[in-house]
Amino acid sequence: MNLGNVNSVSAPRRAWKRQASAMGFAVAAGVLGLVGVHPTEGRADAAAAPAVDWPAAPAEPPVLDLPIPPNLLMMPETVEPTTTTTLPVETTTTTAPPPVETTATTLPPPPTPPTTGPPKPDPPATPRAAATSGPEAQAQVEAIADSTRWNWRAAGVRFNMGFYPGDCCHWGVYESATSIIWVGPTAFADADRLRYVVLHELAHGWQYRQNRFAQFISDYSAWGFTTIGPALEAGADCLAAVWGAGGSHYWRCTADARALAGRRLAGDWR
Repeated sequence: MNLGNVNSVSAPRRAWKRQASAMGFAVAAGVLGLVGVHPTEGRADAAAAPAVDWPAAPAEPPVLDLPIPPNLLMMPETVEPTTTTTLPVETTTTTAPPPVETTATTLPPPPTPPTTGPPKPDPPATPRAAATSGPEAQAQVEAIADSTRWNWRAAGVRFNMGFYPGDCCHWGVYESATSIIWVGPTAFADADRLRYVVLHELAHGWQYRQNRFAQFISDYSAWGFTTIGPALEAGADCLAAVWGAGGSHYWRCTADARALAGRRLAGDWR
C-alpha cells in the first residue's frame, strides 16, 4: 500500500494473487496498518473439503483504491508566517569637526598717567615778518645805529631802505659821495643779519669821517690786508664787532685786531 501515491496499481495486483492462492480471499480494511483476516481454524476445514474449482481470476481485476488514511492525507504545508525584519541601514555620516575658533585677545592700552607737573607754558607767538621798508623798518635800523653811541647824525650819515640803485641786490651799501647807507630788503632776513649790516656800513661812515686811509692799511696789513679796499672791509668788520655785531662777513676778526679797532674808535692813533 503506497499511501503517498493513489494512482499506483502494481502493489494491489501482487497482493491479490498471493491471497487467492494461499489463504483465500482476504479483506484489507481499516486504517493505520490494521488488516482483517479469516480465523485460523477456517484453514483446516478447508483442507478436508473437496477441491473447489475456483474460477480463473479475471484478466484485469478492478483496481482497489484504498482510501487514504485521514492522518496521512497530504496536508498542505503550514506555512509559518515569516517575519521579515528589515534591519535599518546604518548610515554613517562623517561630519568634519567644527573649526577651532581662535580668539585674539587685545589688551587695552594702559591708561595715560595723570599729569602732575606744572602746565606747559603757551608756545611763543610766531614773530611777525619784519617790515623791509617804510617807517617801521627805518625806525628799526636807526635804533641799531643809535646803540653805538657814535653821533652818526652829526656826522651827516643817512639811511635809505632798499637796494642801492647803482649796484643792486647787496645786503647793504655805503655810498661815500652822499654818506647814505642803503639797507636792502634781504638784510631783514633775521635780526642778527640786520644788526651786522647796519653796524658794518655805519663803520664805513666812521672811517670816511676819519680820513686816515693809510693808517687803516698799516693797521690791517699784519693780517694780510695790504690794499685800501680789503683793509677798509676788515676794519669795518672789527669795528662792528666792537659795537656788538654777532656775525661777520669778510673775516672773523681776531681779539688783537678787535682791540686795535677799539683804540682807534676811542681816538688813540699811536
